[in-house]
Amino acid sequence: MSLSQETKNLTNEDRSSAPGKFIELDHGIVHYELEGSDTAELIVFIHGGGITGQEVWANNIPFFQQKGYRTLSYDLYGRGYTDRPNVDYTPKLMVDQLSQLLDTLKIIQPFTIISMSMGAMIALEYTKLYPDRVNRIVFLDPATTGDYKPNLLLKLPVVSNMLMTFYWYPRAVENQRKEFVDQKLFERYSKRLEYFMEFEGYKRVNHSTWMHTLNQRNTELLKNLKQNILLVYGDRDPYFPQGNVAIYQSFTSSLQHRAIKDAGHMPHFERPDEVNQILYTFATDSLPGE
Repeated sequence: MSLSQETKNLTNEDRSSAPGKFIELDHGIVHYELEGSDTAELIVFIHGGGITGQEVWANNIPFFQQKGYRTLSYDLYGRGYTDRPNVDYTPKLMVDQLSQLLDTLKIIQPFTIISMSMGAMIALEYTKLYPDRVNRIVFLDPATTGDYKPNLLLKLPVVSNMLMTFYWYPRAVENQRKEFVDQKLFERYSKRLEYFMEFEGYKRVNHSTWMHTLNQRNTELLKNLKQNILLVYGDRDPYFPQGNVAIYQSFTSSLQHRAIKDAGHMPHFERPDEVNQILYTFATDSLPGE
């Protein structure tokens, strides 16, 4: 069964069909898109743990570009068209990736971060290290509370390989259906999931992320941040219970929050018009508090 999974290696031919550019960083080739004038206000988009990478911003980045913003998005290590290095997928790995990407592109201007799910953990860790570089932060259904508790069997090498191959991989696409309220949208999105999960490293990257990142908690970092923070969540997200809002509020008085009705784990993907307007209003410092 394992031989029938992850049947492709990511090649330059595969990357030739991708938009944007590629750059070599410490742990491999990174796919990114940087658009807009270098004098315009910059927004950095950080996606979550999904294998499709920055494609989750397809309904958002064009909106901000039309508003005159400069935008930077990229695929995290192990996702999208970026390399899948054989390393531990820790928050440090991903923060280092962002820092190196910005430095290599010679981006020195302060920016706004728009992050989703696991990307919120990267946003927090990066802002802790470089507080003067971040103007404001958006969390979309963030995963920073360490709620994920992997099954103990996943810590056993041979057993975990069997579980990932015989149980998890065959169900990986269908298991993400619950993240969507709009099932027709999920059917279209699932085609991209199926495409990227065929590249070598999908099981390894996800397993390592569970073991080293999604089980971590860094929400407490909020109490030391001075930036304004916006939390947006789908009211039908199975991974972000509404009660989590109070957890984030307990660490910062600058938090504003908005619930998106009838949306799941990616409200910006399911309800882009509504979410884009909320994000734009926040980015222009005109969003009233709650």
